[in-house]
Amino acid sequence: MNPNHRFYIVHGPKFISKLMPVNLPDTSINFILIDSPEQIKQYTDSVFIFDAQLLQKAPFEQWTAALTSSITLSEQHLQLDTDLIAASNFPQRETIKILTFACRQLLSRQQYMQAKQAFDTEHQRISQLNKIAIALSTEKNIGVLLRKILHESQNLSDCDAVSLYLVNQENTDNPSLIFKLSFNDTLDSQLNEMVIPLNNHSIAGYAALNNQAVVINDVYHIDADKPYQFDSSLDQQLNYRTISMLAVPITNHKHEAIGVLQFINRKSKRHIKLTSTAISEKYVLPFDPSMTQLLCALASQAAIAIENALLIENINKLFEGFVQASVLAIEQRDPTTCGHSFRVADLCISLATQLHTSDNPNYRQIKYSDNELRELRYAALLHDFGKVGVRENVLIKEKKLPDKRLELLEYRFALEKERLQRKMCEQELHLHQSHASAKDIDTLHKQLKLQLTQLDQYFQAVVAANEPTILSHGHFFHLNTIKKIPFDELNNTHGFLISDKDFLALSVKKGSLTENERQQIQSHVVHTMNFLEQIPWTADLQQIPSIAAAHHEKLNGQGYPYGLFADEISMTSRIMAVCDIYDALIAKDRPYKDSVAISTALNIIQAEADGGALDKELVKIFIQQKVYKLIHKKDYQPSMNINKNIEHNPVCDIDLN
Repeated sequence: MNPNHRFYIVHGPKFISKLMPVNLPDTSINFILIDSPEQIKQYTDSVFIFDAQLLQKAPFEQWTAALTSSITLSEQHLQLDTDLIAASNFPQRETIKILTFACRQLLSRQQYMQAKQAFDTEHQRISQLNKIAIALSTEKNIGVLLRKILHESQNLSDCDAVSLYLVNQENTDNPSLIFKLSFNDTLDSQLNEMVIPLNNHSIAGYAALNNQAVVINDVYHIDADKPYQFDSSLDQQLNYRTISMLAVPITNHKHEAIGVLQFINRKSKRHIKLTSTAISEKYVLPFDPSMTQLLCALASQAAIAIENALLIENINKLFEGFVQASVLAIEQRDPTTCGHSFRVADLCISLATQLHTSDNPNYRQIKYSDNELRELRYAALLHDFGKVGVRENVLIKEKKLPDKRLELLEYRFALEKERLQRKMCEQELHLHQSHASAKDIDTLHKQLKLQLTQLDQYFQAVVAANEPTILSHGHFFHLNTIKKIPFDELNNTHGFLISDKDFLALSVKKGSLTENERQQIQSHVVHTMNFLEQIPWTADLQQIPSIAAAHHEKLNGQGYPYGLFADEISMTSRIMAVCDIYDALIAKDRPYKDSVAISTALNIIQAEADGGALDKELVKIFIQQKVYKLIHKKDYQPSMNINKNIEHNPVCDIDLN
């Protein structure tokens, strides 16, 4: 028997008279006399010797109900016959053996229960750790993740307080720790984020630099030879008493510390608030090896979760930078639409989040998640990227005629006038040689003047027709007439003053583009689709290409590039169509169209909705909720130098010319 274990032998009055002189060797055993079930309740984990006299005091059921974790013996088992004891020492020796065996059984039971309790506790902690690991692995938002790490750490450790430090990786020349968050059961006040030097003088700094856990039973009694000491200023400021502490480094896959979890005042009872030094000294426990190992495992899980979240955050930043750069690249090719993609993106997100205000239950129940809104935003930002595939001479075509073509036509008209004048001079010379009358010569001069004036008028008609406005019938008449004027090329070939290609370009009623050029502009949607499909989108962003590709589709099937009808167009593409057209309408003046007032723009998109092109309910929400006002409150100036002197054909308002 282990003398460090204390046992009680609880017995009745008959037993006490026969065995009290006996001393069990090498044991710490107390003999306790009882005469009621109430008395036995205070002696748990005992050996109970039951005799007949006890049955006379209370029924057997009451005695057994009072027993807790005890071993019960009957006096018959101990051979306590008085005559036998007087005649021989044998029964007494057997009695001692039986009692010793009973005590050992009791000790084994205690050890088993302690081991089982320890196992159950450890199993519960490991199960809790696994649940924490799963919870941490699913959280992608770094801010939420850090708070979740602290919350779960505090629950697992039963600590009064827990803090999180992150290593500042941006300034490698002056390394530091950033105090990010802290939770405290006792103190209601939240500490502000602060920066401390990363060195061995602080407990957290030592843990991070040496990549090892620091266990301290009492921070006010740290050995003087330790490089670190506890800073008691916060305790004094907050009227708090820190006792036990554990600082665990959070290390990444390169075994580099990226942060420190600091646990303060592990408690025997979690609900206790440490409002005084006396309470703290009573309930605060040290961090034993088992708990330290468990919290180190938690720190490893936290490291993986933090690293994954930071990786995802960095990837998102990288992709956001790529999108921003792509939009700026688009705007460099199309300076007149600077900010268009950003304005459309803002309008789309605002409209998408206002669907719950709809009177239509089918729209009211649509609620986009953060990932879906992010997907819509990126689709809106990149919806015009395909314009990089449109030929520059079409994209930057300011007038109906290609660049420099009007200047060439002016030379052709001037050359034709020179030819007429030369021809008239030859005719006048011939008249003089034939002694023609002055009247004939005057008639010739009038005819030349008329023809020269007519050529000037025709050229002015060409100049007027070259402007991207709606042409009058008179202009068409002149163009048809001009088209028939013969012209001899310098290479002696015969043609006309303006070519068929010139005539086709000048005859465009809307805008500055021929049908072929308009198709090239409209092809930007296909280019966008082809470009976006090359990107290996994650599952939450995989609809970006299809959303962007349908932003010029109309519910009545009159859109492009595929002529989709209402049931074939997603809600997000419908949202983008409304926002895209509105921004194109209110955009600053173009060479081929004037900027329209907000009220006019709203009337136009309402008319488009009434005509079956746009979603009526979306237009209604757009107007009633004043979604359009959002972009009039923000500055969308470009963040890089763009040549604003070049007029382009913005691909998203080409339909409005």
